Amino acid sequence: MAVTHLPPPVDIDSDAKKAIIDGLKKVLARFQEKGLVDGSLSYQDLISHADVLEKFIALFVSNREACDDIVKAKTGQPVRDGDQMLVCNVSLNQIQQLLVRTCAKKVFEADKTPHTVTETVTRKALFGLIKKTEQVEVTRVGGDPVEERKLRELANYLAFGWQLPLLAAYREHLSYQQIIEIGEDVIALRTPEDIATVGRFEPAMLKKVKAAAGPDFADILVHRPQAIAGVAVWNRDMYEFYRKMLGDAAWAFFAREKEFFNVVAALDKPVARVYGEVLAYIASENLLEIQRLNIDKSEVLITSLRGAFGNKLGQVLGHPNFAKDILRKVVDNMLHMNQEKEKLQASFALTCKAMVPTVTEWLAKQR
Repeated sequence: MAVTHLPPPVDIDSDAKKAIIDGLKKVLARFQEKGLVDGSLSYQDLISHADVLEKFIALFVSNREACDDIVKAKTGQPVRDGDQMLVCNVSLNQIQQLLVRTCAKKVFEADKTPHTVTETVTRKALFGLIKKTEQVEVTRVGGDPVEERKLRELANYLAFGWQLPLLAAYREHLSYQQIIEIGEDVIALRTPEDIATVGRFEPAMLKKVKAAAGPDFADILVHRPQAIAGVAVWNRDMYEFYRKMLGDAAWAFFAREKEFFNVVAALDKPVARVYGEVLAYIASENLLEIQRLNIDKSEVLITSLRGAFGNKLGQVLGHPNFAKDILRKVVDNMLHMNQEKEKLQASFALTCKAMVPTVTEWLAKQR
């Protein structure tokens, strides 16, 4: 999935805003005339409910020709490009941005709650001749100041209709500090589940991972937000080593449990290269068994297993019981072999292929 980029910022004056609202009301009325939208739906309903606005935007995209006399480019032609400048001096993408931010404000301010604020109060005494200033706590009913602060920061990264179903997740799972650290890469989060995952990481960890991953940070959020925890384990040098070696399999590797990294930490770089993408799925128990071999024998075994099991190797080496049930005996045999690497490779390629029926039967019993 490609990372989306925000449209250029827009400063909408009062005249443009009035023109936009008038145009939206006309489009809404047009859809109501055609029976595409409930006749009782108002403009306020549209901007106050994320699900309603999301459907309206999708409806416009699929029926924009019905509004060609309302939504016009500066040239007077029908508009089919979201970045094309309209007669009101903004583009459709910028209008969408305005609508999404307006709806977010409504959603974040929907719950009015009592909160205590400190205010400076000046009181008069002794016939008004003496003034006394003091700090007092006052209870106000309104939007939560913490949420308002968070929304002000988040609004910088709200621009797309697909973000509307995510507003509740942004509010529930992300703090102001987390949004600050994530920055524009917030738009790389596409599901409530991914937002919830990122919300479990402290701002300091997000900052560390963003510094280590650099431009890759958005890719982490797109492909596997859980990988944040794994990236945080390694320094920048080791992050770059595994990222380059594993390619896109790096996200599965970094998303693994911390206990697994404790085992991987014993591998030096040449040995780690022998395993390659296997590190994205091998169980710790199997890795510990193979670590008993020297680098040449490890390479022979990994290469032979790849050749024998192909795309099923993940199921085999990913199962922790494979270590004690099968792999341990194989490693024990290899430890006592003194053949040259080339001869050992040829021999073990046949050995592993011969193991396939037995291992396949064993796998079936593990389910």
